[in-house]
Formats: sequence, C-alpha cells, structure tokens
Amino acid sequence: MQPFRSFRIAVARAFETRRLQSALLVFGLGTALGLLYAIALPAEQFGAFALGALAFITPWQLFAAVVIGYGTTLAFAINLSSNAARAPQGALSFSGAVAALLPSSLCCTTLIPSALAALGASAPAVLHLTGRFQGFFATYSAEIIGAAVIAVLGSLWLAVRTSNAACPIPIGKGIS
Repeated sequence: MQPFRSFRIAVARAFETRRLQSALLVFGLGTALGLLYAIALPAEQFGAFALGALAFITPWQLFAAVVIGYGTTLAFAINLSSNAARAPQGALSFSGAVAALLPSSLCCTTLIPSALAALGASAPAVLHLTGRFQGFFATYSAEIIGAAVIAVLGSLWLAVRTSNAACPIPIGKGIS
C-alpha cells in the first residue's frame, strides 16, 4: 500500500466512528500542545516561559511545534481507533499510549530534567555538574528538537501501520 494512501486511510478510520471525539482530540488538544511547544521552544532566547517568547520563534521551531502538537495527537487518535477496532472494549494498550505520547515529551526543556530528577538523577546538582548538563542541552537543543520531531513522525508511521494491519481495506474499496 502506498504511504500517503495508508496515511489517508488511517486518518479516515480515526475520524470515521468517533468524529467529534477525534476532532476535539486532534484539533483541540493538538492546538493546545502546539501552542505550548511554540512558547516553550523559543523560551531560552526570551528568558522565560511566557507568551512573549513567541516573538523569538524561528520557522524551524514553529514547524517543530506544529509537528509535535498535531502529530502526537493524531498518532494518539489513530492508535485509539485501531485499538477500538481490535478490542471491542476499546481499551488503549499501554504500549500504544507510550508510543503516542513519548515523542512529544522528549523535547521541552523542563520535561527532561524533571524526569531525571524523578529518577534520582539530582546527583549533578550535588556534584556541581548542573551547568554542564544545561550547557549540553543548550548546545544541542536543535538536535534534540529534531530527534523529537523524528520520533513523533515515527510514532505516527507506527500508528498508521498498526491501524492498517488491524483493519485491512479490501482491494477496490476505501479511500482512493
């Protein structure tokens, strides 16, 4: 099956049964998440996480915010619809939820340090190495954001593949 046709079929399937819920998820939550990233990504140049950071956003950061915001929620909606087609109870599998949500959490500045702190990685602060970690993330922020965009696109591709495997379209039917 051609990649763009597979994508169109998976998206159509996601909006087929739960049209309002999928639209609210993708467009509502996707817009909110995209705006969050549009503010968070240039926050380093602005010096604060505030709406004023939007004045410093670059085209690359805007592209990344849109892809991460809408890509994450679209992958989640496709995973929900394909899981509902496989399991009548409609329960989302843990791996599907992680695959949909993990890529967007890899990027923004406060999420990685918070996760590391939750795992007990506060030793750098005790050992006075915090500046090195912050310097690393500041130096490689474009690469980290690029990795997050690639991860979101990868999760979207996996969601499409899972959706089309769960509900195959007979030849000659479906979206052309």
